Amino acid sequence: MKCVVIGAGNAGRPAARLLNYAGHQVMITDQKKFEDFPEDVQETLKKMEEEGVNLQLGWDDPTDIEDVDAFYISPNIPKESTIRHYLVDNELKLLINEDIAKILENSINMDVIGVTGTLGKTSTTHIISEIFKNAGYNVWTCSSQSGNLLSEVIVEGIINGDHIKSDIAVLELPHGTIRLLSELKLKIGLMTNLYSDHLSEFEGSLEKYIQRKLMITHSTDILISNIQCKDLLKSTQKPIFYCTGNQLCDVSGVLADGNIEIKYKIKSREGEFKTEFNLRGYYFENSVAAATVGLAYGLKVESIEDALSKFKGISGHLEYIGKYSDREVHFDAAFVPEGILSTLEEFPVTGNSNLIILIDNPDSTNPRDKFQIGKILGKHAHVIIASGYNETTGILDMESANEVLRGAKDSNCLKIAVEDMVTAGELSIKHSKPGDIILHIGPGAITNYEELKSKMIKGLETGCKKYS
Repeated sequence: MKCVVIGAGNAGRPAARLLNYAGHQVMITDQKKFEDFPEDVQETLKKMEEEGVNLQLGWDDPTDIEDVDAFYISPNIPKESTIRHYLVDNELKLLINEDIAKILENSINMDVIGVTGTLGKTSTTHIISEIFKNAGYNVWTCSSQSGNLLSEVIVEGIINGDHIKSDIAVLELPHGTIRLLSELKLKIGLMTNLYSDHLSEFEGSLEKYIQRKLMITHSTDILISNIQCKDLLKSTQKPIFYCTGNQLCDVSGVLADGNIEIKYKIKSREGEFKTEFNLRGYYFENSVAAATVGLAYGLKVESIEDALSKFKGISGHLEYIGKYSDREVHFDAAFVPEGILSTLEEFPVTGNSNLIILIDNPDSTNPRDKFQIGKILGKHAHVIIASGYNETTGILDMESANEVLRGAKDSNCLKIAVEDMVTAGELSIKHSKPGDIILHIGPGAITNYEELKSKMIKGLETGCKKYS
């Protein structure tokens, strides 16, 4: 079948690659020229061309195409665009996301565990993977650690044959990827939590955002959810709920004296276990979630215990960077208010120490409530240094940095707006003292981890030379 994909954006590229993988003759068009795309996207486009996809970029009139069997049009192409009217008026066959999703479903012949929610998806995905690896499985893991656009990470894995080499798949599923994988059957679907985020993509509607996340409930054999989502899941099959502390749920966990203690009652399985646990913060709750997945799947308790005691965390998530002129430096990816609060709770100000917060532009590819974020930071920080540089898009927007600082207007903390994380790192040394804690937060720790961390460290090192 000859297929044309209209739009080489985040939805069009994975769709084109999957259609090509399925044996179709595929052309992808876009008004943008090749050089207008970001460098990482250019690399993907080159791969697509090598795989056999025909690139027609910088093409203003994709209606001038003959002998086409089917079209796929990217969701971000405006509803009133000429091409949409052309396709409808000429009654041409349109491929929809479900058609693309069926290719994925037919390609993946193994049990799949899908992890969605607002916060904690990445770390939970990796803890689950660690548990299954410890139990002897070959695990295909797809998370934002491998790339910011998860649909491309998953498609890349299929093209590379990762799904064939593995016994089980553990997939992080953001809202965009859920749409692409709407037909994929999940052995276990996990919902970590649901908070306001990405609402600009859902016409400002939290309800629409939640409904997208809940799409996994329609194709899941076993549904596991944080107790926080209980009221949202009343109309679905009975989930297995997990929680922390003394709440009543199917699987609960507490943290005490360097150990994680988990009690469970899942169908015919009931008991409790305790094991050493070396991590902090949200890793605890996410480990309870991962243990629930292992228990529900039927893994031996010993495998779960052993994996939790071994897990050391993942890059960019409550990561300890080291000491710089006797300042303790930490690196985290929190950017949603609830996640920021969770992270800040791990760094209470005690004695004579102060908290210096570096934050990269919280917007990433979506606008966020920067004023509210600044308000939260102002209650905890001695110094806030906000970078206007968007580590995801590569665009400098000083107004975003200033909006964060305006949110902290009622705080007595020192507020500084900068253009990049190198300057932020340098000034964090200037405006701190030995014994203080320097904490980075922001989405760049996920979307641009290596470069952002390198820039911050460069600034820290320069600051140590200048001011210590």
